[in-house]
Amino acid sequence: MPTNYEIPVNSALKIISTAAAAGIRTEKLCRHAKFDTATLEDADNQILFKQLTKFYQHAARLTGDDAFGLHVGERDSPKSHGLLGYVAINSRTVGEALNRLIRFQQIRTRASRFSLEIVSGRARLAYTYQTNDISPEERRHESEETLCSIIEFGRRMTGFNWIPSEVHFEHARPQNVSEHERIFRAPIRFGKPLTQFVFDSDFLKTPLAQADLTLGSLLERQAEELLAKSPKEEKTFVHRVRRLMLENLGGSELRMETVCRNLGSSKRTLQRKLTEEGTTYQKLLEETQYEMSTFYLRQPEITIGEISASLGFSEPSAFHRAFRRWAGITPQAFRHQKH
Repeated sequence: MPTNYEIPVNSALKIISTAAAAGIRTEKLCRHAKFDTATLEDADNQILFKQLTKFYQHAARLTGDDAFGLHVGERDSPKSHGLLGYVAINSRTVGEALNRLIRFQQIRTRASRFSLEIVSGRARLAYTYQTNDISPEERRHESEETLCSIIEFGRRMTGFNWIPSEVHFEHARPQNVSEHERIFRAPIRFGKPLTQFVFDSDFLKTPLAQADLTLGSLLERQAEELLAKSPKEEKTFVHRVRRLMLENLGGSELRMETVCRNLGSSKRTLQRKLTEEGTTYQKLLEETQYEMSTFYLRQPEITIGEISASLGFSEPSAFHRAFRRWAGITPQAFRHQKH
């Protein structure tokens, strides 16, 4: 049963504002999206995260703007992110801002989360979703808006022309990516396991030019208080293991021993923690492989052999047997049904 994650209603205001700038009246947008305008009257109201992603889709269709999420991100302001936005931009450095974003994201919503890893001088800032009932295509505009907002904030707050090494998105490549190229100015990869930035870790040391450190400290204490009162994130360990699986599908790093080493955990501890959270390593691996396989099978340009290899199977026949066990039909039949 999927969790009905929520997000503050002011997340919808930037969508409304961007659509209005394109000539779409609020009443028309809300009517098409079946969105109750009365909800907007109280900033404390919450809406379903799934409703927000649909709101993006309706706005993109009505405006005829296939890069709508990116354009929302360009117009975004820290005010639309409440306390989370203010505590981030009043940090000493980019690294401190991102760590605060990671720590306090739960205050705003538990539907998504950020994580940061640094390996051999390369930083990876990933944006992952905690719900599996919204496909990468359905959340495309929300994903693009989020990454666009972050890179715009990074450039404005530092005065530095931040250009990442790569930008990854889970959804398929749009027909026109000229706006993506204009905004990110970096190689953009679509159909990837994670939505994330890859960039030089030295950028984390860059100071935020206009940060009010006293205000930042006060806001951080307030955020800590709110975090202490908020519901604790469930299945944290499962999500960490799943993230490692997503990052290493198709490689040898899926071995349990390697995952344990990355987590700093023994095999016994890994198995115990996963059991406590109602799953096993093999079950979690197969769930991850199945989810990614259904996504890849919806991309007709990717061959089944390529899908098999990208998911870590030794040969296509092994993938064929596994998928038939998971879905009750062959990969070919699934692809035919979805197209």
